[in-house]
Amino acid sequence: MQLPWRAAPRAALSSPLTLLVSIATTLLLGFVVAAAALHSSAAGSAALAYQQSRMCPHSVHPSLDGDGLPLSTAVSLAARSDLGGAYSRIGRPDFNGIATYGRFGYRPDALSHLTVVQGGGTGLWVPQTIATAAQVKIGDRLTGSSLVVSAIYADLAQPVDGWWCSEAKTVVPNPLAGDGASTSVIWVASAADLSALPPEFESNATVSLRFPAEAPSTLAEAEALRDNGNARLAALGLPLTRTDLLSGAVVAARTSERNVSSSLLPLVIISVLVGLAGVGTVTVQWAQRRHSELRLLWVRGASPLALGFRGVLELGLPLVLGGVLGLVAARLLLPLYAPGVVLAPGTLWVALGFVLAVVVLSLAVTVLVASWRAHRTFQQQARSRRLGLVPWELVVAGLAVLAWVRLSHNGLGTSLKPGSLPRVDVAALAFPLLVVLAAALFATRLLRWSLEWSHHVQWWQVPAAQLALRRLAAAVGPVTGVLLVGVLAVGTIAVGSAVAGAQQSALDSKSGVFVGANSTVQVSQDIALGRVTLPSSLRGNTTLVGVSTGALVVDPATFTDAAVLNDATEVRSLLSGLKRTGEVAPALRIGRSANQEIQIAGLPLLKPVAALPSFPKLGTRGYVVARDSVPAAEQVGSWHLWSTLPLAALTSALQADGIHYTNVADRARVLDGLPFLTVEWTFGFVAAIGVVLAVVAAVALLLAIEVRRRQNAVSGALSTRMGMRPSVLWSSHLMEVGALALLAMGIGVVASFVSAGAAVPRLDPAPWLNPAPMLPDLLPLLGSMVTCGALVVVVAAWLALRGVRTARMGELLR
Repeated sequence: MQLPWRAAPRAALSSPLTLLVSIATTLLLGFVVAAAALHSSAAGSAALAYQQSRMCPHSVHPSLDGDGLPLSTAVSLAARSDLGGAYSRIGRPDFNGIATYGRFGYRPDALSHLTVVQGGGTGLWVPQTIATAAQVKIGDRLTGSSLVVSAIYADLAQPVDGWWCSEAKTVVPNPLAGDGASTSVIWVASAADLSALPPEFESNATVSLRFPAEAPSTLAEAEALRDNGNARLAALGLPLTRTDLLSGAVVAARTSERNVSSSLLPLVIISVLVGLAGVGTVTVQWAQRRHSELRLLWVRGASPLALGFRGVLELGLPLVLGGVLGLVAARLLLPLYAPGVVLAPGTLWVALGFVLAVVVLSLAVTVLVASWRAHRTFQQQARSRRLGLVPWELVVAGLAVLAWVRLSHNGLGTSLKPGSLPRVDVAALAFPLLVVLAAALFATRLLRWSLEWSHHVQWWQVPAAQLALRRLAAAVGPVTGVLLVGVLAVGTIAVGSAVAGAQQSALDSKSGVFVGANSTVQVSQDIALGRVTLPSSLRGNTTLVGVSTGALVVDPATFTDAAVLNDATEVRSLLSGLKRTGEVAPALRIGRSANQEIQIAGLPLLKPVAALPSFPKLGTRGYVVARDSVPAAEQVGSWHLWSTLPLAALTSALQADGIHYTNVADRARVLDGLPFLTVEWTFGFVAAIGVVLAVVAAVALLLAIEVRRRQNAVSGALSTRMGMRPSVLWSSHLMEVGALALLAMGIGVVASFVSAGAAVPRLDPAPWLNPAPMLPDLLPLLGSMVTCGALVVVVAAWLALRGVRTARMGELLR
């Protein structure tokens, strides 16, 4: 017989709730698979952007450098690039009979990127330090040349802006180095002026060839820029040193993208399976609602497979529509769950392909489930459920144990080296999620058993609780389903947020320990000897620290004002006790250092009197001695200023007072954070999936209440007619829904906090640096989940009571 093709789609409108559930189910399915594809692509682009932020803008394109060249050769080579610089050797230019060290250079548009102190024009631009030392004035002529000084400019100092970044090693002098080791540059207005320099500057010149290019936003653009750039340099055929920083950035970004996508794959597969199970459940409900019609069609000769396609005729369009809406939602919500919004070309088509795949799977599940249901209903007697006897929670628990073994032995997967990206061990990464899943399955099995035995419970002294328990037992299937999804949602959100937050805090704390403070600079020993006074703006936020091999020399009075410390009070107390009374200086022993007297070059004999597990800059090995215990400050290896200020603010204060410095370090840039960001992005998406599951759980709970509206209306109306107060009925529904939410919240939180607490210290992208990642403060997250859960409970109870208030007893009894 022919199926009613035209009538089927219209017949679906008679059950709007089924349509909405079908759309919502495939919407979530489509969102998960599309979001995974978009998130992975965005992670690659975000990793590339992060790597580029750590590179000089002019070094993004492959570049060339050379030294030891004749000055004329350097000038000719520099002209072959888009932005070439030619620099003479360091010599002693003479302007007024007082010669000092200096070098000459030319770079197109360099003069417009300098700060003029005096003069201007197109002559020689002399740095202020050389002008002061050699008493150079505007109009002075360079001895042995026709070049005349036309301007004096402020010396370049670290940190320099992006235009000078690639030239910093040449144009920024090291004021603490020996004479002639480095110097500022005397700039000429044109490359031809370099030929007019005295003969002593004609040899040992250096050249830099830069090719400014727009920073690529996607990996495909970066690879094209890298390949075209290297081909261009090869075509030049110059005997210079090639620098290709972009290749490393591309490899790191590709690895990050691959790590994120491979880590998300198991989670996406599980989510798809759960979603397809939801499609099967919707199909079963459709078959129950269409039982009479399906039986009539079967009696007239329709096969179970034909009846299965009858289900597709009704549910197919909503399933397709839901998938498309899922893709749209994934694209629109990209800024909320992904590390960036830049996608590789074709990513949307890939996401669309994944969505079409899950839609096809949903349609196939609909056909198979509807056919199986018709076969079991009309052709074969139903058998006992064998899948329900399988201890799935034990299977998942076994997988969690195996994942824990991998995690405890391998951490993220490979033995890492500084600067390398972890190749994520997906099995180890899945440990906290497997624990949550095992806990959810175990909880649902216990709840099912408890509700099956709940008819023995007699709580009629508390009618609200007794009625709530009876309603739960009457809907054991939907109740256990909501609990399962709810535990998974709470646990997944908590695990994802905990691990992502731990990675972020670990990067911050490790960089703080590595640098010692927010910013540091090396200064001369004159500050330690008291010959130079620090600016007043640095008081209260900066301290002077001496660094020798294996030891730090600190000022107990100011050290805790600037250093990055977990417990500043304890450190201040210990440092205040380091007072030397004899030949031996008391010291703090850090971590695994020997607990015995030790002699360190430039320091007196040190005797440990107290210990700390770790210390800024030293990590877990070394000694700390008070500054007053060191009699000869000039014998200390080097002196550094540690400050809580940003690096730019610290160096600006020093420049304003004319204090020389070198070897700057910035806490925000000292470590490559991409390994941490890779793990953070992975678990950030896990938390996003948890939010999706939470929405599923809430919608499932509200739909279960709505489906039972007539049943609740009958029981509630009869109860109120028999004398039950409305407040008792209200509290009964609150107990019913609240108990379910409380179970999901409690089990999910405990399972996630325990598993994440065990996993976080081992998910360390930089195990050679202390401290290890620690579980962050999750109380704000817990508070927000409790608030949202309470809101869902109140709405669900209100929906249940709405039917009671609007019920007409005569119609209900009829």
